[in-house]
Amino acid sequence: MKLVATASFELMGGEPVNKANMRVLPTVAVVVLLVISALAGCGGGGSSSQTAPSLTPTDSGGTPTVPPPAVAVRWQFDGSNWTATGTPPACPTPLTFTTPVDLSRVTSILYPGQLRGGYYKPHGGFRLDGPSETGVVNIVAPMDATITRAAQYLGDGELQFLFDFINDCGIMYRFDHLSGLSAQLQRVANILPPATEDDSRTTEAPPGLTVTAGEIVGTSVGFPVVGNFSFDWGVYDLRQRNTASQEDAWRAAHPGEFAAWAICWFDNLPPGDAATVRSLPAADSVSGSMSDYCF
Repeated sequence: MKLVATASFELMGGEPVNKANMRVLPTVAVVVLLVISALAGCGGGGSSSQTAPSLTPTDSGGTPTVPPPAVAVRWQFDGSNWTATGTPPACPTPLTFTTPVDLSRVTSILYPGQLRGGYYKPHGGFRLDGPSETGVVNIVAPMDATITRAAQYLGDGELQFLFDFINDCGIMYRFDHLSGLSAQLQRVANILPPATEDDSRTTEAPPGLTVTAGEIVGTSVGFPVVGNFSFDWGVYDLRQRNTASQEDAWRAAHPGEFAAWAICWFDNLPPGDAATVRSLPAADSVSGSMSDYCF
């Protein structure tokens, strides 16, 4: 009835019905009935198999986007092991990562699997200590992955960001000490709890947010106020424990969800970059190149 009223009003210009208008009404009625009949046939009485998906605002500007599909595979840590819900796809063989930073800016390497600052560090990282270094540098995703967790916190009063990513095949990587983010990661950071000093506890990211290998995820690193330009990169193979963790004593001394699955990512870089990383000096002045993973 609403379509008829609207169509009649438009066709008659909203004028009072007179004899001239009455003469065209039968024709108008036929046209309107045909339109309604066609719409009813397409709509199946109000339910259609081609209903458009709901649109949901997903960014600060309220731009509507189609909600992401359900995640088919999810990796979870149960306190002892990593397991996958669903059947994970096979990882690429050989497992090769895109180098996450321009190595011409890197002056030394943090080795994964060593003591640093009195704590065991399964992750490695990069230091950028050039004479005119500013810490403004693109950090890119080394592998296609889903953003799973994130944190923002203060380190000596400077804002720091941490992000975890997992590829469905079972490779997780973590970046820490990012100080500037891509637009997508910044939208995640905007909904995190407020940053507090030395509280890097993570929060689950909204589902379905993905990055592709080579995509920019960070735009600056480190602590610009004090001039410490470095960032962490850890890689974890959730499919199997690493060699170091096969010893009961080592595993007991290194509990949690990272140490027993961490890998030495040096040789997973493209061949030229792998050689460059191994040729750079070790960044930690105490542990040097000692590593439980890198040989």
